Amino acid sequence: MKIQRYLTPTAAPVSWIDLMRGGWGLFQGRGARARREREFARYFGVKYVFALSSGKAALTTILQVLAAASPRRKVIVPAYTCFSVPSAILRAGCDVVPCDVDPETLDYRFSDLEALVSGDILCIVSPHLLGHAADILRTKGIACRFEIPVVEDAAQAMGGAQENRWLGTQADVGFFSLGRGKNVTAGSGGVILTNSDSLGSALAQQCKQIPETSWISQVQAFIETVATAILIRPSLYWLPAGLPFLGLGETKFEPDFSLCRLDGMRASLLASWQSRLEQSNVERVRHSQDMCAALQTSLGRLGPTCREATPYLRVPVIFPSAKMKVKVCQVSAALGLGVSGLYPSPISEIPALRSTCGTSRFPGAQVLADRMVTCPVHHYVTHQDILNITGALQGVVDAKDRFAGNPSALPADSAPASKMKV
Repeated sequence: MKIQRYLTPTAAPVSWIDLMRGGWGLFQGRGARARREREFARYFGVKYVFALSSGKAALTTILQVLAAASPRRKVIVPAYTCFSVPSAILRAGCDVVPCDVDPETLDYRFSDLEALVSGDILCIVSPHLLGHAADILRTKGIACRFEIPVVEDAAQAMGGAQENRWLGTQADVGFFSLGRGKNVTAGSGGVILTNSDSLGSALAQQCKQIPETSWISQVQAFIETVATAILIRPSLYWLPAGLPFLGLGETKFEPDFSLCRLDGMRASLLASWQSRLEQSNVERVRHSQDMCAALQTSLGRLGPTCREATPYLRVPVIFPSAKMKVKVCQVSAALGLGVSGLYPSPISEIPALRSTCGTSRFPGAQVLADRMVTCPVHHYVTHQDILNITGALQGVVDAKDRFAGNPSALPADSAPASKMKV
């Protein structure tokens, strides 16, 4: 275990004042949640908002409401997405239908999506992966042929916008995550948003049946939040990062998770959420732009994936081979740079889903699993960190020589390519 400056892959600002408010919230109960729901509704311009214990609790609740009004049970999701998404789908009693993704856009491969839609699809879940805006309008255009609702997964994109509309508000219903490292955090939490009167009414009825979080669980969550706020600092993160049993950064498939309403502690911790969100996203935009510019300068790549003024959760980089990705992650771990992979595999490789996914292959998803790394752009990242990260990536590329071609258009570990995708 080496004592050094060590960046976490992602982080969200939480002040001591925020933590004090969270502690006081242990005694506030439902009133704080109601205030946050009204604030979210005003800020994002929606009619209905419901705050729950996590992003996957929010998705599960949405799916339960949709399933209660339809005999359909199949849910289309990207083959490369957070494992929490299929966890929520199974928790809601639905079936996972993976669709391949396009590494160029981090969105659906729309020709595959068009082939999958049918009269037995309950909904399509469309995530903004890493804050990179998905084409919700195109997805809705495909879905409307069978009157399929679109669920906008903005878990990683709170505060992002596209064509002057907030991400999370463009589809029939959307949700945010308030988990650790998201754009704004309460330790955990989820927010459902919709302008649909029918969905809003059904969600209100469904939420009345969801239990409150126990006081003991709130105390445990408060202690964890305080510990995280302290140890996530670069001067101290080397300590938890050096303890493998903590499983930091691991993506787990867990359908048996707690589903509760957002409690008073977490709701009170969010009292300053608007200023924290705006501060976090301003810094993410600036660091993302600096990171992309530095990577293009040092590695000479063309055609960046990164879009201007996007508050990326992390900046994605696709390498020409899986071996180069592994080497970059090893270098990052040794130097504490916070560069890491995202999800370890397409969701079709989750053992619990293999029987339903069969032998289907998802080459786009495999490219992202095998060859994509993500670079931190949160508020603890400095200009020197960005130079260190780009220098480390350049060192790996230089060691393997330059490559030719378009990596994201190639199958994983195929012929090398001349430029990497940022």
